[in-house]
Amino acid sequence: MPPHAPAKSGWQAVCQADELFPGERKLVTLDGVEIALFNIDGAVFAINNRCPHRKGPLIRGYTDSEGGIKCPMHGWRFDLRTGQSRRPAQATTYRTKIEDGTVYLALYPSARL
Repeated sequence: MPPHAPAKSGWQAVCQADELFPGERKLVTLDGVEIALFNIDGAVFAINNRCPHRKGPLIRGYTDSEGGIKCPMHGWRFDLRTGQSRRPAQATTYRTKIEDGTVYLALYPSARL
């Protein structure tokens, strides 16, 4: 499903919910920014696909049971909700929501509330 222009609220449709089952991931590009989507136990998280350390592709990273993603290049771990890390870097996360079977993403960066 191609993304459409952002609504006044800033939300953009990125895919159908049935394209991203629990345990799956999907890479989308919005306004030239690669964003990795992860469905963890039915909750969808969005994070900039490029690790702030060395630009490794987080879409290929390793998720953990605490809601984190480890970069496949050097193992830096980021919280998928906030982007925070114990390392001297923070990843950019984006708010998500599911409505009427569609996954929406707020393109403006924000910690998940």
